[in-house]
Amino acid sequence: MVKNAENCKKKGEFAMLDLLNALNQLLWGNGLLILLLGTGVFCLCCGKCRALRSFRLLLHKPEKRAKTHGLSAFAASTASLAAAMGTGNIAGVATALTIGGAGAIFWMWMAALAGMALIYAENYLGCKYRTEESCGAMAYLREGLGSRRLAGAFACCCVLASFGMGNMTQSNTMAQTLHAAFGMPELTTGLLAMFLTFAVLIGGTKRIGQFTQAAVPLLSAVYLLGAAFVIFQHREHLGEAFSSIFRDAFGFAEIGGGISGAAVSAGIRRGVFSNEAGLGSSSVLHGDADAEPERLGVYGMCEVILDTLVCCTVTALAILCTGVQDCGANGGVLVLEAFRCSMGAWADLFLPPVIALFALCTLIGWGYCGSKAFSYLTGGRYVNAFRLFFCIAACIGAVTQLELVWTLADIANAGMAYCNLPAILLLYPLECRKKG
Repeated sequence: MVKNAENCKKKGEFAMLDLLNALNQLLWGNGLLILLLGTGVFCLCCGKCRALRSFRLLLHKPEKRAKTHGLSAFAASTASLAAAMGTGNIAGVATALTIGGAGAIFWMWMAALAGMALIYAENYLGCKYRTEESCGAMAYLREGLGSRRLAGAFACCCVLASFGMGNMTQSNTMAQTLHAAFGMPELTTGLLAMFLTFAVLIGGTKRIGQFTQAAVPLLSAVYLLGAAFVIFQHREHLGEAFSSIFRDAFGFAEIGGGISGAAVSAGIRRGVFSNEAGLGSSSVLHGDADAEPERLGVYGMCEVILDTLVCCTVTALAILCTGVQDCGANGGVLVLEAFRCSMGAWADLFLPPVIALFALCTLIGWGYCGSKAFSYLTGGRYVNAFRLFFCIAACIGAVTQLELVWTLADIANAGMAYCNLPAILLLYPLECRKKG
């Protein structure tokens, strides 16, 4: 009887997981990818490419504005990078190469170009419509579209995504990486992630800004220098690496040519997931930053450049130049194999801590993003309680299996996109017409 009950319970769990996976595949089908890319291209063309013209703002000093209670513009940008530049930017690129070949990188670039315009639009709108009660996507859904329900739905999805993609999956990656490299127990890593995250988040906006401004540029520079060293050591293969990216993207190596469907799908998905353009999370992080809307939009575009066009590309070139893409490894292990080709045993001491620290930065960035969404839902109450529970979840994520968490996180991300994209399509053209 007991065994039968346990078997029934397991079957029920598997059935639920299968149902959620089917829902996830439906939500993240080609329709959403087309909507994301189409909205990005629309924003790029809207207002005669005013997003690209706004880059000139970087040459001028920011306007003097009233102080806000949020992050500074630079701190908001580093917090947004912290949330986006997680372990997926390293392991995810390797996965894209494994699935779609070198051509996937070309389509990742195309997704990034559309993402630049998309993230400009959502940051611009988030700042334009912000109020004392709301910022980011919640603001333009509530004030621009006049839909409190849609703003609330977005905030709920954002909170759920912060616990999934931005929390438990990151701490789990930290735990698995450090255990494989140094034999560190998963519970030890979980406790360490919990205390470090709590120490930053409990300090509020100021401490979060101080952490991201110090950690993200330094950590990114260290990783990029390491990857550049790998590429330099195998620089004779750099030309062939670029050739394979363009050749495989359009299937020139195949009989009769033709665009590779696997390369397109893998590259576009990786591009979307790497910079999170269209999900609305960037608009939340920039929503109450101390800068004018156009400048925040440009900062968002720069983040996509650094995140996808630089970091992801350098990772891909390190793999392609060393020729390890066909070794049978995948994810972070494939990147580690590439680093071993140049650094030898030192790669095992260099890359795992970098991956773990990237995961910690993502925890901090999404902790701030999730707390902003939670604050909107509760009218600013119980934010510290949310942060405490967020940190406890990081410890739990390090020691548990997360297949269900991954699925729920993907569903929540899709929910954010479905709430966010229609608002951009409706509101951004109106703002472009106002500006002329």
